[in-house]
Amino acid sequence: MHSHKDGATWLEAIAKPLLEHLPALYPIEEWDVAMDDRIDALLPNMMTLGSPEQEPYGQAIKAGLYLLNESLDKSHDIAQEITNATGSYWHALMHRMEGDYSNAKYWFNDVGHHPIFSNLIGCVRDYLTVKDLVELDNDALCQKLEVLITSPVWNPCVFIDVVELQVSLVQNPTVDGWLRHIQRYEMQLLLQYCYEQSCGGSLLEAIGQK
Repeated sequence: MHSHKDGATWLEAIAKPLLEHLPALYPIEEWDVAMDDRIDALLPNMMTLGSPEQEPYGQAIKAGLYLLNESLDKSHDIAQEITNATGSYWHALMHRMEGDYSNAKYWFNDVGHHPIFSNLIGCVRDYLTVKDLVELDNDALCQKLEVLITSPVWNPCVFIDVVELQVSLVQNPTVDGWLRHIQRYEMQLLLQYCYEQSCGGSLLEAIGQK
């Protein structure tokens, strides 16, 4: 039997450090092997309040934690079993991070318009402006980034194009930093959304961040 204290423990030991981590755009191996073991040990009833409709979101939390730990295969194993839009979102992110960009777009098509999109475009605009792009010497990347940050809604397929250009061609360290921060905003918002659906309340408050 699990007490509420177990919930507090996983939040402190797993969620908090992972939410502070800045995953790679194209991870080669998991960030922390011991963290994978901790995520493995998480039981569904530690991440939901027990109603059947919350269960997929509990599973989605686990898929998200694996992905924040850059453990792509384990995240994929869970995400592909979740049949809602949020499961498809983690599935899409996994394929983007493994470099299978067309497959990522396929799964984003399945996601449709996700509830986190409006917050995400706000975060991106606060973080990056068109003025930041003047130092870039790659026109294609510059144009794609401009479309991304001036669009009225979040466009996941444009972000995939930007990531693909950066990873496979441009490899600009400044842009790598920008895109990793945007990716982290996206993953944090999605994890927070899963937590709201499965546990109720705010994940950031639960781990002591506002």
